[in-house]
Amino acid sequence: MIKLLLADDEPLVLVGLQSMLKWEDYDIEICGTAHNGGEALEMIQRYSPDLVIADIKMPLKSGLEVMKYCRETYGRLPLFILLTSFEEFQLVKEAISYQAVDYLIKLELTPETLAASIAKAVDLLRDLKKSEGVRQAPEERGGMQAFYDRFFVRLLNNLFENREQYRMQRTELGMDFSFEAYAVCYCEVLGINSAGMSDEKLVKLYSSTIRMVRETITKYMACYITSLDMRHFSITFCLSEQEVPTYCDVLKNVLEKTISIVYNYFNVRLICAVGTKVDDPFRLSESFYAARQIFHSVSAQDPILFAERLGETANNTAVFDLSQYKDRLAKAYTELDGNALYTLITEIAESFRDSPARRLQAMDAACSLLYMAISMLPDGEQTVSQIFADDREGFRSIYAKRTTDEILAWILKFRDGLQEVLQNRKQSYKDRIVVEVQGYIRENLNKKLSLNEVAAVFGFSPNYLSQLFTRSAGCNFVEYITQEKIAAAKKMMADGNEKIYEIAEALGFESAFYFSKVFKKVEGCSPREYMKNKL
Repeated sequence: MIKLLLADDEPLVLVGLQSMLKWEDYDIEICGTAHNGGEALEMIQRYSPDLVIADIKMPLKSGLEVMKYCRETYGRLPLFILLTSFEEFQLVKEAISYQAVDYLIKLELTPETLAASIAKAVDLLRDLKKSEGVRQAPEERGGMQAFYDRFFVRLLNNLFENREQYRMQRTELGMDFSFEAYAVCYCEVLGINSAGMSDEKLVKLYSSTIRMVRETITKYMACYITSLDMRHFSITFCLSEQEVPTYCDVLKNVLEKTISIVYNYFNVRLICAVGTKVDDPFRLSESFYAARQIFHSVSAQDPILFAERLGETANNTAVFDLSQYKDRLAKAYTELDGNALYTLITEIAESFRDSPARRLQAMDAACSLLYMAISMLPDGEQTVSQIFADDREGFRSIYAKRTTDEILAWILKFRDGLQEVLQNRKQSYKDRIVVEVQGYIRENLNKKLSLNEVAAVFGFSPNYLSQLFTRSAGCNFVEYITQEKIAAAKKMMADGNEKIYEIAEALGFESAFYFSKVFKKVEGCSPREYMKNKL
């Protein structure tokens, strides 16, 4: 079905839109209703609607601003129909420039005019989907990709401190885990000759391959794709109740089509190992571990293997067991602690020194450390590239190592360089993290933000984020949120379009009374007095 989002700051308009048509007759479901532009953007990120009906003027962000952001960030979809008043015709020209499907005058809105506009949008939507293929998946949209990758790296490696931290971050990111079961596929891209192409071409080839994989698979089923490094990625397949009984056959069919299409387009091959299915997404690490256990048996001649079909043969020692290091590694990476990482990586390397036959495990350990660094450190890929700047193939030289000693030499170089880089950049990294948190707060002022929830989004412990914020920002977490909300409230008052209770609601305060109390504490006067004296 087509997903429709309604956005208007007038509750009666929202109610009227919901009841004006029998939406099921148009194969449309209403996925959400937003009361301001900020909430509309959040719901667009979360639900990926195909169509948005929005008021051209709303609190926080106007319908025009929401549409402009979506065009610049997501492309042609979602389509927009804008609601206007008579006096807003000067804005219509701008709306047309952003490719609005239609604009409707509120006072003249009838079921007939709305139905005609919807029919126009549905026809356009069908034409776009035929010509452009499946739309961009929610998890790859905009600047949030780093958060999604970090979430899955933690989930697949069982790095969450507890289920509650996982639940909060999943909720904040709007992950859809409502399926019957899940299975993780561990993939490698073969045929990328890193020695024979520039970094720019390498990144472009890898990115194009990932995009083609996503577009192909999402035509058949739901999935999340996570880049691990410049040769490996994972596919988290979301299985419906109908797909679970024969999931191996279903996934084999989808992967065979994907491998064929990728080879025809880019002349590179994929090899894929699929782990056992799990019914709880919190246990996806089990499926990921099983996939990596059998991965050494996959080849270009036999490019798809399933852990479930291999049975006991999957229980080998080809996978490095990260579990005993997971908590310490996660803490060291998130806190940018180069000394702790030095100690941990030394301990990992020493475990292989007396067992040269464990080459596959050593390679798996090196790759795990690599994609954790790329995904969890600020500017992770640039940081690792700097460490291996004197190597012709950069950090990708790990894939050419043939002996345990060669792999260990790479790991130790990685260890030494990581300590040096983090020691030199630790404070600037921490400052950048605080800047990113501050940006997240400003973009979500309509929510009742808590330290625990924001810490979960960024993958930190609440205590660490609190200390980091206080040291770098010059005020504590709660004080900063309060300052930003009051500043936003004063701006909204200056605009003169909202009542006090509307401002309180738009900024996530539990009541107008509480908002007034906080405002008076900060400004020394009530909101009403402020409006009277200052405006």
